[in-house]
Amino acid sequence: MIKQGTDGLSRGNFTEGSMKGKSVIEYIPFNLTALERSPTLKPWLDSWTGNALEVLTPEGWFTRGHDLIDDDEGRNVEGLWLPSYQSGKYLWSPAPAAAAAAVEELRKSRHKRTCSTHVFIVPRLMSPLWRKHLFKAADLVLVLPQGHPAWPDDMLEPLTIAFCFPYLTHSPWQLKRSKVLLEMGRSVHGVWNSDGSSEGSLLRELWELPSRLENMSEVVARALLQGKPSPEVSHRSAGKRRGSEMEEDKGRRKFSRS
Repeated sequence: MIKQGTDGLSRGNFTEGSMKGKSVIEYIPFNLTALERSPTLKPWLDSWTGNALEVLTPEGWFTRGHDLIDDDEGRNVEGLWLPSYQSGKYLWSPAPAAAAAAVEELRKSRHKRTCSTHVFIVPRLMSPLWRKHLFKAADLVLVLPQGHPAWPDDMLEPLTIAFCFPYLTHSPWQLKRSKVLLEMGRSVHGVWNSDGSSEGSLLRELWELPSRLENMSEVVARALLQGKPSPEVSHRSAGKRRGSEMEEDKGRRKFSRS
């Protein structure tokens, strides 16, 4: 409101924002994606994801976002095309005006393809159209404030970052609402609200959490998700029983059940 001139209009200031002749639409870029608005955003994402994200185009929401791959050789003897699937790690970056359609395809992909990872980024514009469904689909949602090196002050609104991790091969089957994931989210938000110096290690730990869980046993993984310390094995030796204890056991009388 300050930049577009609405705030100064009440004080008679006619030399700012749209009062200078600029269009109000220039301050509400609901047709631009987050990657188009901030050139530093993609390098920042690559710094803690290991350059593993595959950026989806709007056409890719309906194909590659569902793990479909283009394979011209995938045809049967009758010449009919047979779909081929390959899991991946995808970056969804829709414009706010198209975010509702992208979230719908994301939710479909989550139900059909359970081994893929999805990162969904969208500026906080037109949020009533997509916010509710995105929170239902995502395991964790972070809000990157404006003023961050990857999302400068001239973005005006925060950036929503949602994570959809692969489903687990054992109970509880998904990371959503797990204690360890929520604690990581709070830690990242705390760093962003302070100096932001240690965000890299926290984000990498968050990104590598699913692969760490897959290499653990079910008992250890469930304890980690619940925020419990891992069970420790005692190093004490059992020791031998004393002879007097053994003789006492032999001398005990046995009574019939009747």
